Order: sequence, then structure tokens, then C-alpha cells
Amino acid sequence: MEEFRKKAESALRAELTKEGLEIYEKENDKEGVDFIVKSKNGKQSEVFLQPMDLIAQQSSKVPKEKLGEPRENLWVALIGFIPDKEPLIFLIPSETLAKPYNFVFFENNVGMHTYLSNWEIKVFTKGMEKLGEYISYNQIENFK
Repeated sequence: MEEFRKKAESALRAELTKEGLEIYEKENDKEGVDFIVKSKNGKQSEVFLQPMDLIAQQSSKVPKEKLGEPRENLWVALIGFIPDKEPLIFLIPSETLAKPYNFVFFENNVGMHTYLSNWEIKVFTKGMEKLGEYISYNQIENFK
């Protein structure tokens, strides 16, 4: 999984830099934040990186304990990999996860074992239309 994480980080950096955004490592131990993205006009967004092997996995689970509370400026960067293809970069507002509609986005609460609770993002053929709304080029303006 570390290999996917490094590839995901590289793909995200390249995509955001290409769009004129600056990307920095998180500046503190703030939970749920891997990167800070800054626009030229000073807008700042936080990004949680979530790599995914699209061949081996049908869904990706974002641990609630790691992401923290969803908020307006927090995004999940779901980076999907298929061998010999360019990575798919989805930029999903964290608030979208907090309002799942049980088709692509799901909330899994595990009662007393809160450390197992997560938000799940399903990636499948019929769900790609909805997930496609979050492909990077459809969301990049929200970072500027």
C-alpha cells in the first residue's frame, strides 16, 4: 500500500501544480490532513489522501478516526490506479461523506468500536456517473 501512497501523492501534486495551485505537507499534526493546498488568491484547502487499487478493491474506506470531522475546506483526494493507465483523481468534499445517500457513499458506524467506523466510497461501473462529478477537472475550481 505504501507504493500506491507514493504514486498517489505524486499524481496529486502534479495535478494541482498543473492547475497553478501550491501543495504543502501538513504543517502540524492536525488529524485528517495530509496536505495544504493554496491558491494564488490565498484560498486554503486541506486534503486527506486516499489511494486505491481499482483492480483489487471495489470500495475504499476512509476511517472516521483519521479524517476527523467533515468540514467545508477539507477534501478527500481519492486516487485510483489501474495498471498501465493514468491515475484517476477524485476530489470529494468531506461534507459529501457526512451526507451519504447509499449508492456510492456510505457511512459505517460500528457502535462501541468507534475506531472501526468509516465512510465508504464504492467504485463500480454504475456508480461512475455519480463519482465522475468529483473527478479532479470538475472540482478544481473549488480550490481557486
